[in-house]
Amino acid sequence: MKKEIEITVKRALKKIPAGLRHEITLAETIKCVLFQWIREQELIPVPHYRPPRRQEEPLPLVAFKRGGEIVYAFAIAPVVTLGAMKTLKAIEVKEKYFITFSSFKKKVEESKFFLTPDVVHIHLGEESESSLR
Repeated sequence: MKKEIEITVKRALKKIPAGLRHEITLAETIKCVLFQWIREQELIPVPHYRPPRRQEEPLPLVAFKRGGEIVYAFAIAPVVTLGAMKTLKAIEVKEKYFITFSSFKKKVEESKFFLTPDVVHIHLGEESESSLR
């Protein structure tokens, strides 16, 4: 699953012109691609999800089954953030993903300190884009 998500998102990001590769543009593009991918899985995508009666920051995207169970939760940021990790920890979900996209690999590596074993990390760094050409 991790590889499928990574390839799908990287293909979309590759199409964004270099001059438009701003942090918010990349994050929103990743969210849009995942939104469509979730729909293709016949799940319900919910953007900007905040756990009920909780103060944690919202997650960019979660996927629900028709019965209301969360199947996937996605945090998206240039580097791993403590706030998003707190939200991922606060919810019951089958699979948790943290997608990072900073071109500063050292910063991403340092931020991985916040990751927990139940969270799958996908880094969409520039160095691996050549494999999609």
